[in-house]
Amino acid sequence: MISTTGQSAFTIRSTESDLNGQATLPALVGYMQEAAWDNTATMGISMYELLERGLTWVLQRMRVEMFRYPKHREGISVETWASGRERVFLHRDFRVYGADRELLGQATSVWLVMDVVKRQLVSVPNFITAIEVVPGQEPLPFAKGKLPQLEQVEYEQLVPVRWHDIDLNRHVTNTRYLQWVLETLPADLLEKQQLQEIDIIFKAESTLGDSVAATAGPADEANTFLHKLSSTESGKELVQAKTRFSKLES
Repeated sequence: MISTTGQSAFTIRSTESDLNGQATLPALVGYMQEAAWDNTATMGISMYELLERGLTWVLQRMRVEMFRYPKHREGISVETWASGRERVFLHRDFRVYGADRELLGQATSVWLVMDVVKRQLVSVPNFITAIEVVPGQEPLPFAKGKLPQLEQVEYEQLVPVRWHDIDLNRHVTNTRYLQWVLETLPADLLEKQQLQEIDIIFKAESTLGDSVAATAGPADEANTFLHKLSSTESGKELVQAKTRFSKLES
């Protein structure tokens, strides 16, 4: 049996900090995925092991809650564990800690397995399901159900897909999608408010040379927004998200 809990340490770099000197959310999600990579490597099912079999991991949904953002040069640790499986959906949870085990944030995520040649999702292969794991921790409540549709578009921009947006899977990396979702909102809002929670669903791929239409508008709840990313070439909905903000403390 293999323990599914892993822990990885990071230090917030200047290039991953915003104008307030705090880590950006895409940077923190990047740390979470790096910790997941470290953990799956100990289990023999990292992306590299899957790529050798013509397969890869694909993030399908992620919900992140932040309680405090770490600052530049602050050390953090990311704890992650495989938290369950439902048919083709594999769940993985995260907790981000500062010094003295201060809980800075937490996240739940859902992963699928994709055939890299056919670009199609596949059933979870036997070499993954055969791994007998010991649950590391109690699973966090995961996001489920549909997100509300964006009806009232107030903000929009067109984003070209460029070379540095592409990852090992040869499509736009999910942290770039996350960045585009947030940057659709006006700068004065991002400067004066702090992102507290995001629920993001990744629905389709986009690749080099595509253009992405990013749109956003208010949700029914205060300080909450709905988001959509779509391909201008195919018209496919790529990403759907919901964000919640609070005012920055002065």
